[in-house]
Amino acid sequence: MKKTLLCYSILCTAFIKLGYSQTKTPTTSQKIDTVYIKSARISTTAQKLPAAVSVYQATVDDATRQQLSLQEYTQQTPGVFTQNANNFAQDLRVSMRGFGARSAFGIRGIKLIVDGIPETTPDGQGQLDNLNLGIIDRIEVLKGPSSSLYGNASGGVISIQTIDQVEKPFSTWKATAGSYGFQNLQATAGINAGKATYIFHGNYVKSDGYRDQSGFEQYNANVKANFKLSEKFTLKALLNYSDSPQADDAGGIDLTSVEENRRQARDRNVLFQTGETIQQFKAGLSAIWNINTNTTAEGYLFYNNRQFEGRLPFEFGGLIDLGRDYVGQGANITYSKGKNTLKAGYDFGYQNDDRQRFRNLEGIKGEQTLDQKERFTNLGIYVTDHLELDKWYLTGGIRFDYNKLTAVDEFLDNGDDSGDITLNSLNPSIGASYAFAKAHNVYANIATSFETPALSELSANPTGDQGFNENIEAQKAINYEVGIKGKLAKGLSYQTAIFYIDTEDDLVPFELAAFPDRTFYRNAGKTTRKGIEVEGAYAFTKAWSLTAAYTFSEFKYSDFVVDDVNFDGNLLPGIPKHLTNIGLQYQSEKGFFATVQASLVGKQYANDSNEATVDGYENINFRTSYSFTYKKIAIKPYAGLNNILDQEYTDNVRINAFGSRFYEPAPGINGYGGIEVRF
Repeated sequence: MKKTLLCYSILCTAFIKLGYSQTKTPTTSQKIDTVYIKSARISTTAQKLPAAVSVYQATVDDATRQQLSLQEYTQQTPGVFTQNANNFAQDLRVSMRGFGARSAFGIRGIKLIVDGIPETTPDGQGQLDNLNLGIIDRIEVLKGPSSSLYGNASGGVISIQTIDQVEKPFSTWKATAGSYGFQNLQATAGINAGKATYIFHGNYVKSDGYRDQSGFEQYNANVKANFKLSEKFTLKALLNYSDSPQADDAGGIDLTSVEENRRQARDRNVLFQTGETIQQFKAGLSAIWNINTNTTAEGYLFYNNRQFEGRLPFEFGGLIDLGRDYVGQGANITYSKGKNTLKAGYDFGYQNDDRQRFRNLEGIKGEQTLDQKERFTNLGIYVTDHLELDKWYLTGGIRFDYNKLTAVDEFLDNGDDSGDITLNSLNPSIGASYAFAKAHNVYANIATSFETPALSELSANPTGDQGFNENIEAQKAINYEVGIKGKLAKGLSYQTAIFYIDTEDDLVPFELAAFPDRTFYRNAGKTTRKGIEVEGAYAFTKAWSLTAAYTFSEFKYSDFVVDDVNFDGNLLPGIPKHLTNIGLQYQSEKGFFATVQASLVGKQYANDSNEATVDGYENINFRTSYSFTYKKIAIKPYAGLNNILDQEYTDNVRINAFGSRFYEPAPGINGYGGIEVRF
């Protein structure tokens, strides 16, 4: 702990002179004011935007990544905390300023966008098991409530862009092998054909897992095409297919079990063969029409089908069969005149979940216990405006969302529990940035968000009835933020944000003795969230560069009483108060690359009472590669070591788990290696 506090002190002192705006990796030179942000709806520079935003831009060293989880790409971003990188039945859990920390599986409360098409469903659920990590080109992370831009479940935005530029035809083949039976095979090809560009990608990944019953296997395929139909009109098409026949869940265990054997699975998870299988198909179209020099119209249309079967560690209703159809369409028009840009548009989404539950007879499907159709209809209309006045940059926006949630009970043996809920919301935002020097801006903003319970959360009814749990409400938040960003000298950039968030009706997970191993949700009255985010990058020579990020999070319940127990003043579980990331990178002109990344994660709590603690830890990872050309073939062998210090830490915290089963242990020291060949 003393070492951790010392590192915090050194880093915070350094931030007085150094901050970090995560632009392109410093191996490529780029001025901070030329980094354009598209996730704010209106394209503007990172420097001018009055909000905290981090950008990850892919570089040639990405081939050295294990590409097991999105965590590898976001861990250097302050304000973002990820867990559960090794449980593929639960998916990566991402929290941003506390939003999303409640998720029992997948991502909640944060808007996910991939190639301009929403990945988050209308009810706020998001998964990344169909994301092809090997073709990520750029990630924008817009932090803080953003419902004036994206509506429901927008406590932050992660916008991912995959590669779509092909300067000349290419094909890339990559093979990786590592600890615990890890395999990752990838193939990517790019083709130019007149005014069309095609990119094909296939991926196979497999692992036996660190813990017992934690293996997974997955196939992914992605096709992306760009058609420049005229000088003014561009059309993009996307097809994506993912098949995961195996994703086992070792489950959470108590501290005694962790000390006995970190690699063991929970006995009930083994008995009931817990895990999931998934098949998902997505097709999308998007278009850009440059009507004239002042006016641009954009639109998108997509269809997503997901087939899911999950096995939970209990009998009654412990086997879930879910079929989901998700269709969305949106359009907007942008008008620019002088220094003012105005955008107006709409988003429509319709989600239809066919949820069935059966008895889990130790991994075998038994008799049916639930048959319910769940629908979520969303229509959002928004207007946003950006105005530049001399050294000022002003933004404002407002959005109205109509949300209707419907449950149709088709299992009528115990009565009809059908019903519907309407949860509408109006969300404004306003911000201002001032350039007090050529390369320095100070900014402030006020923004709001709302978050409805997801359909799966509403269908988890603690009364034992069918239909929705109508006792939980939508979560609402208002964010106050000030910050400063800029560039101090050649190769040195920084960004600092201070925020305060008030929330009402926080959605909090819990378990009940009457329904062991099943997660339910309730509302906390209010929370207050105070935080500081600092980031900096410095390329101190052509070959060497340093990145650093620090997050302070003091997120407390201010009004929360459960069964006459008062949790006021307690910290929200699942979020460390202190989080530090440091990276040192070397890139020689002769093709040698090496990087060391260290994450210092502070103590966190596992339950609302703050009686169960999760120790902090220091996790250090190392990657290296060597690039060379043989007969016009680019060859790159690479290797990596994870958790070099062999720290014993918790990979995922199961918040408020019954029986103190809070802990999912992380792997110790482990490694991987492989080769990439590009023609």
